[in-house]
Amino acid sequence: MRFDEVNWSKLLPYDRGDEDAEFERAFVTHLRVYILSSNYPAVTALLSLFDRQVNYHVVSLPLRVDVCRILYELITTQALDLALFSMCTSLLARMLRREEKLTIDDFTIDWRKLYDLTKSLAFPKVWHGNHSQRRSKLKSVLEVCCAANRFIPPAAAIEVLQELLPKVQFNSLDWQIVNIQMINLFVPTSVLPLGSTTIETVESAPERWLPTIFSLWSFNLRSSGYDAYFLNLVTCLAVEQRGQLRFTNEQIRIAFASGLHFFNLPVTRGAIPLPRNLSFSLTDTSYFYRLPANSALPLSEERALTFARFIVYTMNDESPGGTMELFEQLVQMIEPFYHPSNNGSWTSILSRFLRNLSKELLERVTAEANEDCRVPLGMRLTRRMRRRFVLSLRTLAMLLLFSKSEDSISMSHSTLKHLAEVEPDLIFEPLLDTLYTAIDSVTETHRMISAMRALAKLASALSNFSLYPEGAQHVAPLLILTLPGIDVNDPTKTWFALTFIRNLCLSGVVLEELPVTGDMPAPRTSSKASMISEAVEDPSIDNLPEPDMNQVEWMTRASTAQFETWLDQYLRRIFVLVDNLSSSLETSETSSSSSGDSGLQAMVAQTTEVVLLQCSERYYPMVSRLITEFVTNTSSLSAVDNMNKVVFAFASAMPEIALQALLPVSCERITDDIENGVGRTPSLSRRTRSHSETTLVWFASVLAVLTDQQRGEYLMRYKDQLLRTVNLILDHCMSRQVYATAGRILLNIVTSLTCMYTKRGHSVPDSVWNDPEFRENHFRHWGELPKIDEPDFELEWLLPNQKDVDFALELLRNVIVPRIADLDKFMDISPSMQEATASQDNVYLNKVFVLLRFGVRALGCLIPPPGAPIAADKLADAIVEGHDASSMPTRFRIDGQVVAGYVFTDPDCEQYKEVAGIREKIGAVVAKAMDYMVTNNEDDVENIKALIRLTHDYMCHYGTDRTTCASLRRNWNSGLDSFTFDNSVCKMPRYFVTKRVMYIQAARLLHNSRFMSANELAKNITLKLSKLCLSLYAEIRTHAISILESILSILPETKYPLIPTFLAELDEKEDSDPEKMIGALHVLDTQPLRRVCLRDWHYFPQLALALCRAQHEDKPLVKKLIMNTAVSQVVNLSAPMPVQTITGLLLELVRTLGSSLVPSLNDSEFEATVVQGRAKCDESYQFAQAENAKLVSSLVDILRDAGTTWRFAAIAGYYVDYISSASLSPEPRLMGTLAENLTSDLILFRESSAINLTQQLGIIKHRSKMSFPDNIAASSRGDVDLGGKGAQALSGLPYTELCERALADGDNSEAALTPYLDNPSTGWFAWPLAAKVFATPKQGGAMAYDKIDPECQSAYEAVRDVLFSEGRWDRIARLFSQESSRSPEDDNFGVTRAAFYTQVFSLYDFSLLELAWPAIERLTLDIERTGAQRAASEMIAGVLRGSKLWSRESLEKMWGLMIPLLSTAFSKLRPDTLRFWQTCLRFAFARRDPRRFLPLIRLIIYGNPFDPLSEAPFTEAAKIELLLLLINSWDWRIVSAIAASKPRLLDALAHPYKQVRDAAGILMYTLYSAEYSVSYTNVELAIDDLARYGATGRDFSHWEGSQKTQVFIKEMASRVNEWKADHIPSNEGTSNYSRGSKTLLTFFLAGFSYSSKRLAIEHIPSILPMFSVLQEQNDDEEVARLARAVMQFFSQILYTAQMSEGVTSKVLALLEESSNSWHVITKTLPLLCTLTFSNRFSLSREVRMKIVDTTALFLEHDQIEVRQIASKSLSSLVKCASSNVLADINIKFSAKISTRLPRVRYGRPPKDPAAYNRLVLTRHAGVLGLSCLVLAFPYTIPDWLPKVLVLLAGCIDDPNPIQSTVQLTFAEFRRTHMDTWHEDRKRFTSSQLELLTDMLVSPCYYA
Repeated sequence: MRFDEVNWSKLLPYDRGDEDAEFERAFVTHLRVYILSSNYPAVTALLSLFDRQVNYHVVSLPLRVDVCRILYELITTQALDLALFSMCTSLLARMLRREEKLTIDDFTIDWRKLYDLTKSLAFPKVWHGNHSQRRSKLKSVLEVCCAANRFIPPAAAIEVLQELLPKVQFNSLDWQIVNIQMINLFVPTSVLPLGSTTIETVESAPERWLPTIFSLWSFNLRSSGYDAYFLNLVTCLAVEQRGQLRFTNEQIRIAFASGLHFFNLPVTRGAIPLPRNLSFSLTDTSYFYRLPANSALPLSEERALTFARFIVYTMNDESPGGTMELFEQLVQMIEPFYHPSNNGSWTSILSRFLRNLSKELLERVTAEANEDCRVPLGMRLTRRMRRRFVLSLRTLAMLLLFSKSEDSISMSHSTLKHLAEVEPDLIFEPLLDTLYTAIDSVTETHRMISAMRALAKLASALSNFSLYPEGAQHVAPLLILTLPGIDVNDPTKTWFALTFIRNLCLSGVVLEELPVTGDMPAPRTSSKASMISEAVEDPSIDNLPEPDMNQVEWMTRASTAQFETWLDQYLRRIFVLVDNLSSSLETSETSSSSSGDSGLQAMVAQTTEVVLLQCSERYYPMVSRLITEFVTNTSSLSAVDNMNKVVFAFASAMPEIALQALLPVSCERITDDIENGVGRTPSLSRRTRSHSETTLVWFASVLAVLTDQQRGEYLMRYKDQLLRTVNLILDHCMSRQVYATAGRILLNIVTSLTCMYTKRGHSVPDSVWNDPEFRENHFRHWGELPKIDEPDFELEWLLPNQKDVDFALELLRNVIVPRIADLDKFMDISPSMQEATASQDNVYLNKVFVLLRFGVRALGCLIPPPGAPIAADKLADAIVEGHDASSMPTRFRIDGQVVAGYVFTDPDCEQYKEVAGIREKIGAVVAKAMDYMVTNNEDDVENIKALIRLTHDYMCHYGTDRTTCASLRRNWNSGLDSFTFDNSVCKMPRYFVTKRVMYIQAARLLHNSRFMSANELAKNITLKLSKLCLSLYAEIRTHAISILESILSILPETKYPLIPTFLAELDEKEDSDPEKMIGALHVLDTQPLRRVCLRDWHYFPQLALALCRAQHEDKPLVKKLIMNTAVSQVVNLSAPMPVQTITGLLLELVRTLGSSLVPSLNDSEFEATVVQGRAKCDESYQFAQAENAKLVSSLVDILRDAGTTWRFAAIAGYYVDYISSASLSPEPRLMGTLAENLTSDLILFRESSAINLTQQLGIIKHRSKMSFPDNIAASSRGDVDLGGKGAQALSGLPYTELCERALADGDNSEAALTPYLDNPSTGWFAWPLAAKVFATPKQGGAMAYDKIDPECQSAYEAVRDVLFSEGRWDRIARLFSQESSRSPEDDNFGVTRAAFYTQVFSLYDFSLLELAWPAIERLTLDIERTGAQRAASEMIAGVLRGSKLWSRESLEKMWGLMIPLLSTAFSKLRPDTLRFWQTCLRFAFARRDPRRFLPLIRLIIYGNPFDPLSEAPFTEAAKIELLLLLINSWDWRIVSAIAASKPRLLDALAHPYKQVRDAAGILMYTLYSAEYSVSYTNVELAIDDLARYGATGRDFSHWEGSQKTQVFIKEMASRVNEWKADHIPSNEGTSNYSRGSKTLLTFFLAGFSYSSKRLAIEHIPSILPMFSVLQEQNDDEEVARLARAVMQFFSQILYTAQMSEGVTSKVLALLEESSNSWHVITKTLPLLCTLTFSNRFSLSREVRMKIVDTTALFLEHDQIEVRQIASKSLSSLVKCASSNVLADINIKFSAKISTRLPRVRYGRPPKDPAAYNRLVLTRHAGVLGLSCLVLAFPYTIPDWLPKVLVLLAGCIDDPNPIQSTVQLTFAEFRRTHMDTWHEDRKRFTSSQLELLTDMLVSPCYYA
């Protein structure tokens, strides 16, 4: 059995029957009926119940499969409201993610349905509306897509690619991130189902289409979004296809190369930002459609996890060039960035990457160890591979162990824990040495705390004897060593010390001394170790651990002698800690309590409990003595709470001894104090401040803890003492804290006697614990967790017996019953008789309330709540109502209560009747007390609060409540992260098992309370409580509202009478009270009432109108609450949903649902039930529709009312917007009102009306198209079968030339009349089999919407009447052109307004444009006003986009008006208005065929062409910007048309104005890059063609361009070179050379900002010499800066293997040219290092060696600056070098210093100065080379490093610069090895240490 299949309820001590099967049968039965009757609210609630059932109980596989299929059909085929949609998607995603539950062998899904749903949500229509809900739905659907991918049949891969690849276009980023995400989501990655070998599956095998994926990847290497998506796809393939698919080395290298750039390392990150002018070279039109941001389409896993999973699951062998070798190279590259001193933005992702690697490794090892693993043996990890991988990770984890970041430290601990469970000997041996040293450190606190945290994390693995036997001998020493960590002055250290102790005990460590015989056995010699060849790089890889068990067992036994001393010291430290910790007693009334102290208190209690549970009986007397002395000798009010936790731990572990030691003395001390008059002073303070009561409170608290969850047999021994003590306190004490503690004692006694509890046991069952053999060898069982599913699993329960119950009833009769009568009598006395004793009366009332509260809680487990199973015909409503209590645990039944272990279950039993009578009396007196307090003591806040709490417990507490249940859940969850649970084996510490089972028991009790019947008394009490929610006192209101929410969750039927009461408080009346309004609004915003008012149309209209009309109260808090309440409703609001007919596959699935569980119902009976339910749903829908119409009418009245303030009009507008639906026809009055509000003086009204009208007009258009398919709007769209021929099937012309030919041949040419293809990406990469096209405009004057849906006709005419009224557009133009109240920069183009104009002009056609044209023209010609230009651009954008379906005549008229006006507007653009017109055109052009705008394109291209000789720089730059806009909008489809116009861009190369040059440079690159397109005629041809190029497909990363493009680039470079000859540096950048260079540099920089870098990548290497010279352009800083930016980005690009070697050779050639100045060399060498690092996995070994050799040559350069730069560069290169390369470098440079310098006397020249200088240069090169080796490994000591240091030390007496280089090297060595020198010095011999100490380092360092 798996861990998540454990049926925890079976561990309960009573017979439950077959609850799981009953639940499944009931679920299946009712789900059938609810779906077929379209009762979707009931379906939502029922699925919610099932969701929680899935999490806690076993659900059969057939039912899981059936439910998944039904959920999938529901979300993909039915129109669901947000609540049901969210429930279905979240449940489906969770069920599909459970890989161990469902696989593709169980079922598959039809991907097309999910894809269509995702596409409709990602690319919505205007009439869809409710964009916030759409985003929520989209997020939910994406979760389903991620989980459902593995259920898509592999045979669908080609079909998916045929759908998605035609939408791919990589020339620009516009919309492409969504398309790539779709590929990532829907390309199937699952392995073939068992037995599937059809032709389709073979043709769709990943080996066929994987080269296509890598080809797509090559388009945008090192683009963070694309890399993440593609890597995620191949990672999913690696995980799902493990054992079936083997990636090639080339594919793995690409993944590694991309993954390296995820880490945000400073080496691969751009240090020079792009110029600001390049940030506008992109167009993203997705926001015009309100598409979500990229973050709304996230990867299912973070990048670090994706890369880590790829590495782990592609590691199948140790072949050269495989994953293992590349991973070790990666570790070598990134190792320096893990050191604590290298902290930066990369630290977090690197640490998470490390944690994910270890986690995935452990999961893979565990999975491959299971018997049912399908991975072939040859594809599994071998032991050697595991150890090799663990060693690599260990290096990084140990570096991260003492990081500066808390998060990184935590990641390192998790990593070490995972690795220790794979190969413990490789981890613990070096780790323990480090931890011992760190914990023993006094001065380095951060290291000690990190070590303590590590021990706490690894405690379970360290103590696991079967996993790591040597760890057992370290348990006791580590306990002793960490004991000082329990320090009251350091809570953090104390927390981790206690966690370590707790985890050891939970792992089964027994604190008992074991006998030791004889001396320690001699160590065994390992023959295997001696056989290891010296050639092995790391002997620990092959040296498998073989511990000497005799020695291990002897040392472990000997170490246990320290347990007794440790236990004594531990308890003493705990006492000191308890006595000094701040408690809530001290802080609750003066300051906010420290959550840290609270958590530490809980940790102290839990740790002490498990320590005492695990200690031997021989230590019991010592423990009892120590705790008794502490309790009796200490009495501190500040330590009460903490002391209680220690005493509870003592009583839980040793109950009999604890009672014997503490109970008599506690009763005695309590009696003495009370007899001496202590506690008799009346006080209502919850925390006593009287020192005289300290001892009384202290021992009363001890007594309360001692009686909590105790065995009845032990309590019965002290029966008389307990009765006497409780009565004594209650009779004489008037201090609230004292009598409240007495009530707690009473409660604990009764519940201990009547409730069932699990016994707090040891880590093993008592039968094992008492076994002598176990006790003599208990260390061998450390770490053995019990199997929960074993039949002999023992769990002892404490169950009540008859004597216990009789004692409990006696207590209740003697204590509770008399108080009920006394309180009733007290309230009957007239108020006047109590005036003299008001203070005592208040205390008396509080005392009785408190006591009755504890009494009613004590009754909880005696009898079940009153209730009965719900009738079948009312079950649907009950399920919906019960769904309000979503914060409660799962239901165990759908329709009634379950067995929960109550003492009395027979209603006819006398004791049952007695208990029920007591509870009923308490309820009656509570109801009476509420009236009494409201009438007589309404100012007595404390007593009213006590009464409210009593009310809560009476109504809700039947053995438990939600708070208690949540606390139990937290208790069992705490600490689980310290243990690793194998899902295939049900093991966990017994301590957590008891916590879990207690939670299940509490959940069952809480379940029963949800099926209570609300009698008249309960309804009366709820009504009275609701009045307290409107109290004038905020404290009372807060308590009452919280309690009321709990009651309404338990008794949902009681809420309906309350809603009118609270709504009435919002009405305007004479006695309106803002405090009551605040209370009413808070109540209405509680979960039970908010849900009712949201879904029930009986109440929703009332609440909506009440909120909209509640404008009579000016208090700010009231207005804020009204707005918050409205917003919380609006975002989840849905219009009435019509009843849908279930057909097709969904109908079939529902009818066959659970056929194995529920037999088929009688057809007539079943149909009758469905018909009855459907009729009820129809009736509800008709009612909701009618109420919706009334509500809309009322909201219209509010909007039309002149007295409505803007705030409440906005609320009304929100409601109107969100209750609109395509299924409901627009309301005419509403439409007219919205149209009139377009000219309101309030901007909020105008904007809101425009948004609402946009949606409503969209609904009219949609319904008209559905009603009249012959409308032009409906009939103009269709699919064209391309037959696999691509664009040739549309026209006889290449598609890239279609727009050019249309411009040249005229609007009536064949090219212009070819059907429109609006998607700009279609065909760029591959053509689909069928294309979605629109017919070209037809002749005739027919309107696109000449027929309007009859139900929308009135609304259509209402808007028409307003918009066509005289002067309306003049007012619209005037108001919408008003300047923004914000700064001019914030006055942006309004997309929502443009969308409104689009809908208006598309619906009312050219006739409306004729009416509005004068106003549009007037705004356009008003060039002085920014607002006028903005408004004009918005209107014209709407006209252009709205004319999509106009007739040809209308379009000709429109262009006749538009072109002259736009020509004027474009000629008079200003810097502050250009952006408006740019956005206007982007909005109009977005996803539209360019041939729709031929006149406008002709105007932009030919109307006023670019003039490089013009003296108007902004005008010419604006022309270029407009051309650039055309390319960004249509890319490859418009380029040929622009090129045909032959713009004189080359003449702008040296333009005198920067603005023109920059724009021209960007346009030139964009223009020539956009020429590129692949355009396969069909997808299958593309897949087969790309596969011919090999496993990684075709390399699309670079492109030399067309012949024309190549000539153009060469011409630019040639002109710059020509101008260079005439350049005079003193001209300070004004020469043609400087200006031309800037333009050329801008041209290539545009490639780095543009998504298509392929042109820049191809041509920059050939121009590198020019750019390297430009870096030294000292007379023009801008040229130098741009050149450095180009070189920087060029070096950081990720090249493919094919391209990287060519680029590297160009850089090397540049360095080797003798003509280059040393300045060029110093600037190029670092870039070469960056290039090498960034492309480490793309470059071949030979190329890398050549780079190293070339760099090393410069160490002998004549210029000292070159040598220094070369030294740094070589140091960076050797960090990534192999051991062989390091050895060669060592030999090479050691030889250079082998020849010593001849002695030269001071003041005299050498005999041969030239030879001497050459020798100095050679020797300096050798010193620099060896220095590179030293500095390349700043945090480790390789074997060869000591000898290198000795060689360097021998050069200390050489002349400078040799001497200074040696000194700097040793100084840096000392700095980087200072923290670890105590370990590093062991790698040196004594003579080496002596030499180094004498030479350079101060004695204190090496001491």
